[in-house]
Amino acid sequence: MKQISSLPRRQGALLTHLRTRHIALDAFLHRIKVVDDPGCKHCDRGTDESIRHFLFECPAWERARRRLIGVAGRQAESLSFLLGSDKGIGSLMAFINATGRFRKTYGDLSRVNSA
Repeated sequence: MKQISSLPRRQGALLTHLRTRHIALDAFLHRIKVVDDPGCKHCDRGTDESIRHFLFECPAWERARRRLIGVAGRQAESLSFLLGSDKGIGSLMAFINATGRFRKTYGDLSRVNSA
């Protein structure tokens, strides 16, 4: 399992937030009373914007998801792979960067050498 300390600071913070499920997606933000509605604002499915929805279900990110699966294979459909393996974490960061979903919070998540 990739150690968070080996990642650039922004990537390590994002990975920690995903692993602890304390991530700025509307399902969590609603739970802590930051937003009124837990629903995904990026699609019209009426689904809560959870980690699972963001990574695996939301049609807004389908193009980035197809690239993720193209690079990492079918194992990219496993949350434990994405959050717990070197290849999965690298692929996950590329996916998240491609969506731009957390750019305001974490900035550009492209692999960089400095934190």
